[in-house]
Amino acid sequence: MSAPGGPGVRARGSRPGGRECEAVVLAAGRGVRLGALTASTPKVLLAVHHRALLDYHLEALSSVGVRRVWLVVGYRAEQVEQHVGDGRRFGLEVMCLNQGEPRGTGDAVRVAGPRIRSDPFLVCNGDVFVADEASVLGGFLADDVPKVAGAWVTDAGAYGRLLTHETSGELRLAGIEEKDGHPTAAWVNAGLYLLPRALLRWVDGLGRSPRGEFELTDALRAYVARDGTVRVVPVGAWVDVGTVENLALANQLAATTSTGGRA
Repeated sequence: MSAPGGPGVRARGSRPGGRECEAVVLAAGRGVRLGALTASTPKVLLAVHHRALLDYHLEALSSVGVRRVWLVVGYRAEQVEQHVGDGRRFGLEVMCLNQGEPRGTGDAVRVAGPRIRSDPFLVCNGDVFVADEASVLGGFLADDVPKVAGAWVTDAGAYGRLLTHETSGELRLAGIEEKDGHPTAAWVNAGLYLLPRALLRWVDGLGRSPRGEFELTDALRAYVARDGTVRVVPVGAWVDVGTVENLALANQLAATTSTGGRA
């Protein structure tokens, strides 16, 4: 799955002025659509080209200057915690937070919220694979404007659609529509964010969505509705690793990219 065009050359390193940016990585889910593959292994530890899916996120965060990561765990949390340790081998300080009952992405960010000190902060969905993730995150950190990564897909019915408008040559988020099953082309949520601490007030006030979860996208929608600016940053090759078929696609993609080719 790929976007028309890509993020281009992105600046790497910490935020302007050397200010530290923290990150929240969402790694609590089981991945029920993956069937037997996650019966004893959490989704984020499934192998993508000989490495755990989670490792790609942690390495990308480290490469752009992030040093502190809040890792929200849940399903088979002890396996994730043992795999990551204190994060030192990734060049990070990783603190694990157990979400307990899996209640959605908004609830996962709410668990981490009181501990986050940087403004803005990064959020990564642990169950996506982005071939040029370090480049995308480096671009996110070039300024403090809130951002969400968008992937262009030809069948957007299975994803959250990003409603956009163009302002001064940039894509801006106008709203988010949840999965509707309609197989049309659209920008969809690619699961990477740069968020302001101000968004946490909407996260704290979330109610349950129709599917019974607290959704980070609902907080983002409320933020935009109150005239909050969120830039949509196109990503290149991207896979939502939620099914056996998509796990195979992620393996193929990783095998043919420089990110996937590292030892």
